[in-house]
Amino acid sequence: MFICNKNEKLSGRKMRRLLALSFTLLVLMLVAIPIANASCNPSCGCRHIIKVIPVDSTSPTKRGEPIITGNPANLMIFRTGRGLGSVKNVWLLIVLNEPTFNALVQINMNGSKFMEPSDFIEVTTRKIPPTTPDPTTGYPGSLCTYNVAAIKDKMNETETSKIYYGLKFLVNQISTRPTNFTLEIVLNSTVSLKALVLALGRLDVYCGHECGVNCIRYEPFNACSSFSKSTFMISEATTIALATAPFLGAGGFYLIRYKKKLK
Repeated sequence: MFICNKNEKLSGRKMRRLLALSFTLLVLMLVAIPIANASCNPSCGCRHIIKVIPVDSTSPTKRGEPIITGNPANLMIFRTGRGLGSVKNVWLLIVLNEPTFNALVQINMNGSKFMEPSDFIEVTTRKIPPTTPDPTTGYPGSLCTYNVAAIKDKMNETETSKIYYGLKFLVNQISTRPTNFTLEIVLNSTVSLKALVLALGRLDVYCGHECGVNCIRYEPFNACSSFSKSTFMISEATTIALATAPFLGAGGFYLIRYKKKLK
């Protein structure tokens, strides 16, 4: 009888240990779920299917380079590719060099204020924009990012130069049919204007599972404009001065024919 009771006690201890171990594993699994969901399925990726370029872009760009135009800029934005739906929640990502940021009064969209200096922050990371969402601004995060070193190269800036970026909602959606708009950078002094205009948006695709941070679902940008599908705004005088050359050797910028008449 003594042996039987002892065995029963041992079995009870083992059972309690097993239950405790199972509970611990369950807790660890629940804790790990939001961590795993913090990054999206890599198969989603980022598609370079947005173009934000000057309306008068009659010439192709040098491979990998943005199209140069003056200020103000008459631009159009649309989606490329076949068999895809509309790109939704479209934002502009505008990058300024330091002289432009220091002299910035505001940026107008079709004659109305679109952005102001407080919308821009100094770039201190290797890539932009941020990958995680910002509920305070409605920014959804992004699977699409740009190397800062490459941005500086496209803007003909040195590695140590300061640049500033701003993100702003543009339109609810775009399709293969262009949406036109005018962008004007208003400055309080004459400076070497440089503004790289890029675009980001959301293409509805099935990624295997949704993205999430702390169990909150979100839909990060998964479509963007490559550098060659983007616009580089510079000073009007500089644009006209460059019109006699096919490209600017130092920065590798391929020029388009600028159709604005001189007054």
